[in-house]
Amino acid sequence: MKVNAAKLPVYIMLVIVSALLLFPFYWLLSSSLKSRQCITMIPPAFYPSKVHTVDVTLDAKDRIVTAQGKTWYLLCQSKNLLDPAAGTGGYYAMMEQTGPSARTAWLADIDIEKAATDTQTVIFTGMPVHKLGASNEQVVLIGKLVRQKEAGFDEIVFTLPQGSIDAGNIKVHLNVGHEEIRDFDPQWANYPQTFKGPEATFGQVSTGFGVFMRNSFFISTLAVIGQVFSSSLVAFGFARLRFKGREFLFILLLATMMIPGQVTLFPLFAFYKQLGWIDSFLPLIVPHFTAGAFNVFLMRQYMLTIPRELEESAEIDGCGPLRRYFHIILPNCIPVLVVVALFTFVYTWQDVLGPLIYLDNPAYRTVPLGLEYFRSPYVDNRHLLMTGAVLAMLPVAILFIFLQRYIMSGIVTTGLKS
Repeated sequence: MKVNAAKLPVYIMLVIVSALLLFPFYWLLSSSLKSRQCITMIPPAFYPSKVHTVDVTLDAKDRIVTAQGKTWYLLCQSKNLLDPAAGTGGYYAMMEQTGPSARTAWLADIDIEKAATDTQTVIFTGMPVHKLGASNEQVVLIGKLVRQKEAGFDEIVFTLPQGSIDAGNIKVHLNVGHEEIRDFDPQWANYPQTFKGPEATFGQVSTGFGVFMRNSFFISTLAVIGQVFSSSLVAFGFARLRFKGREFLFILLLATMMIPGQVTLFPLFAFYKQLGWIDSFLPLIVPHFTAGAFNVFLMRQYMLTIPRELEESAEIDGCGPLRRYFHIILPNCIPVLVVVALFTFVYTWQDVLGPLIYLDNPAYRTVPLGLEYFRSPYVDNRHLLMTGAVLAMLPVAILFIFLQRYIMSGIVTTGLKS
C-alpha cells in the first residue's frame, strides 16, 4: 500500500495526539493494578510492578561487633569515603532482633569491640537487585548511606554480586549510578478489596462498593427517565404548539441557565429539609422530573428539523397534541433523546456535591461519594482509589461505545433549523 508522503506528517501528528489522549486512560488502568508500594515508587512505575528482591545469607564469623551500645555487622573494611582523614575503620549495618537493619554507619576501629556471640550467619531479607553503573551489572544492594551536603547529597551504596554468598565480596561505591530492577506484578486483588468498601481498608465494617454502584444506577436511571420525559414534553410545546408569549417564556427559560447552582443550594436544602427529604434519594431524583433548560433547548432545536407535514397528516386523521407527541415526535427524536439521556446519566453518575449534602447514611452513598471516602488521612488507599475510578468509568464508557452513532447524529443535526 502506497503512503502519500505529503500526508505522512499529518498521520504522525495524529498518532502522537491520539497517544497523548489515551495515556491518561492507560495510566488509570495500570494504576488500578498497582500495589500501595508500586504507586509511590520514584521514579514512577509505568506498569504494575514490584522491586525484584532476594534473600542473602552471609557469614557472620568475626563480623559482629559492639559500638555505641549497639550491635553491628561489618559490611566491609574501608576508609571513610566522606572523610579520608578519619583513620582506619569500616562500614557497618546495625543489627536488630530480626537481623541487619537498613541503618548503616562508618565506625573507626578504635571505637569497636568484638561481640561475644555464636552467630555463624546473618540473613539479609528482601534486598533489592539493581543494575550498577554503565555496565548494567546486576548486583544485590546490601545497604545505602546518604549524607546531605551543601549542594545536594552524597550516596554510598554497598553491593554484592548476585548469587554470591561470600561477605568478602561486598563492595562500597560513592555516588555511583544504579537502577532497581522491577518485575511485572499486577494486583488483581485490588478489585475485590475495593468492592469491600473504604472502611474495610482499616478494619471496620463498610458498605460495599457494589452498594454504591447500585445506588448510583438507581438515581441515574430515574433521573434519565424524568429528564427525558419532562424536557421532551416542554420542548414539544415550544417547538410545535402556538400560544401567546411562547417566545418570551422560552427566553425566560434559557435565562435560568445563567443562575449558578451555588445560589440556589441553600434555599433548596432548607426546602427539602422542611419536606423531610434529607438523607433520602428524593432531592437527587425529583428535580430531574422538572425540565432542564439546556435539554429543552437541545430538543426544541431538533424538533424544529422534523417536517410539519407529518403532524399535519396525523392531525387530519384526528390525532390530538399528546398523540402527535407520542406517535410522531418522539419516534423521530431518538438521537436527541439518547443525547439528553446520556448527558443526564453522566451528570448524575458523577455528581459529588448533591449526595455529599443530602445523604448521611453510608448505605445511601453513591459511587463518587464512596470514592471520596477512600481518601483517608490514616491509610494510603491511592491504588484502591484508582481501582474505584475504573469501576466508576466503566458504565459511562460502555454507554458511549454502544450509543456513539446516536450521539453523533443527535448533536450534528441539532440546531440546523431555528
